Amino acid sequence: MTTTADVRRAGTSAAAIAHHYDLSDDFFRCWLGEELVYSCALWLPDGQHDSLASAQHRKIDWFAEWLQVDGADVLDVGCGWGALLDRMRSRHGTRSGVGLTLSANQVRSAAARDVPGTSYLLQSWADHRPARPYDVLTAIESTEHFASDTCDSDTKVDVYREFFAAAASWLRPGGRVGLQLICLDGVGEQTSRLGRTAVGDLIGREVFPESMPASLAEMVLGWETDFRLTRFCDATADYVRTFRAWALAYRRRRDEAERLVGPEVARRFDRYLAAGEVCFRLREHALYRVVLTKRPEPKRWAVRVRPSDLATAGRPSATGPGASAAAVRAHYDLSDDFYATWLGPTMMYTSGLWKAGDPPDLEAALDRKNDFFAERIRAGPGSRVLDVGCGWGGTLSRLLQHHGAGTAVGLTVSEAQHRWARARPLPGRDVRLESWAEHAPDRPYDAITSFGAFEHFARDGTTGPERIATYRSFFARCFDWTADGARLGLETIAHDDAPDTAAAKGRGPLGDCVLELFPESICPHLSELVLGFEPWFEVELLRSDAGDFARTFRHWQLRLRAADEAAARATDPATVRRFRRYLAASEWQFRDGTLTNYRLVLRRRARVKR
Repeated sequence: MTTTADVRRAGTSAAAIAHHYDLSDDFFRCWLGEELVYSCALWLPDGQHDSLASAQHRKIDWFAEWLQVDGADVLDVGCGWGALLDRMRSRHGTRSGVGLTLSANQVRSAAARDVPGTSYLLQSWADHRPARPYDVLTAIESTEHFASDTCDSDTKVDVYREFFAAAASWLRPGGRVGLQLICLDGVGEQTSRLGRTAVGDLIGREVFPESMPASLAEMVLGWETDFRLTRFCDATADYVRTFRAWALAYRRRRDEAERLVGPEVARRFDRYLAAGEVCFRLREHALYRVVLTKRPEPKRWAVRVRPSDLATAGRPSATGPGASAAAVRAHYDLSDDFYATWLGPTMMYTSGLWKAGDPPDLEAALDRKNDFFAERIRAGPGSRVLDVGCGWGGTLSRLLQHHGAGTAVGLTVSEAQHRWARARPLPGRDVRLESWAEHAPDRPYDAITSFGAFEHFARDGTTGPERIATYRSFFARCFDWTADGARLGLETIAHDDAPDTAAAKGRGPLGDCVLELFPESICPHLSELVLGFEPWFEVELLRSDAGDFARTFRHWQLRLRAADEAAARATDPATVRRFRRYLAASEWQFRDGTLTNYRLVLRRRARVKR
């Protein structure tokens, strides 16, 4: 994108917006309700009585709380009929609000609310030039209109990058963005095009002409330069319930609706409301709620990845090398006694899961993390589980002894870890000296875990596309090793504010200090992770838990300091000093946003997304 006009033309035209949203406010009121909120609601758990109006209020309140809008200046991009800014002002105390929409009907209706300090503009985001900065920006199901169905995937990403760069320029330091995103999920970029499916043609030709959702990977490529991930929720089930509520309300007032728009349009909406529920029930589309925080400075890239840099379907044709077995052993095979002095009895070399007010009990935090994942990947009684990068076997032991797993297979390339685990046999536990690239199971697994190993799967000094090819090879293997619906629990350190660099070093002195102890390894960026798993897995959970790892590193530092003499006897004083610098540098990088700790639960797709 080179000009404002290019960006504007890439999106849904004002005429196409009017085709849908300017039909009749009274028509939409028949089934959206009096507040005219045309986006997914946030429902109470299944089985609890709820109403559409309450669920819509709850959704706005959720964003207001996460975005901390009290006293804030808020921009709502794609403001609809104005309900969000109205409620944020009346219930949550915003100072001012500006809403943007391309619908003439919506801007008139929103202005008629007469909300103090709030104005509505008939304007594209591409043309917006604020008089002063905002604290908060919201875009609730408007990004589907940013890039039209004529745009290829590269162009879509270009548009999203332009949008998030503009958003960052409009926000004060530390500004926050709230997104509610309809994303392509079970269908890929090509399958979503017109002429490929009947439902796609109904929505793309008759209901929302010119509009096109992003994939999650396209959206992350858009925001990652300028924003950190703060909160992510998969709310796809909420949209199934929302479409059902809309359909029932529409059915109750069907005759009135038809009088307002005529029989042809009324029949179109019969089909649309049914098709919308099916799309989300089958996860052809997903619904995500996302909160982002503006970075102190834009993230720098050695290679700015575009979707065309990658294979668009099927398996990668080649894989880049990860950290060598020798490099991994240089770190993990130092001395079991040395690691025991500060990892403790569990010998777990990954982050704990902490909550505010938790006592300073590292072992309890590690058990809590293992249990958190075990529940979500359904590693229950009799299950067959694989742990990739199993370390000294702590997660395997927890799954067997506390969750009743039947078989727990662990992979490690560390000879010391393999010997340690084999010397402590446990029924059902099978620790193998083997890399994931060599693994060939004789039958499928019910679940997979991998905590703190992903950082070794690609080699430092490679480019983003080369790393993604390796990650895709790993996720393709996980797909092959599991049955439909199986889950993968993944935890990995990732570069957050840290730049993408061509050289192995250069991410700052603290990063270089850590690299001395992890030769050849590199942490992923979020977009690389998502581009890696998206063809084979859908995301059920994604958390950015930097604070948990900062707290874990602090505990390790205190333990190593307390066991300084024993640690030096197990290795040597120079090694202890290097590890103390590494532990301190790591804690600081998690606290200042350079690094984060992503936790993901991924669900295997029934078929590869194309």
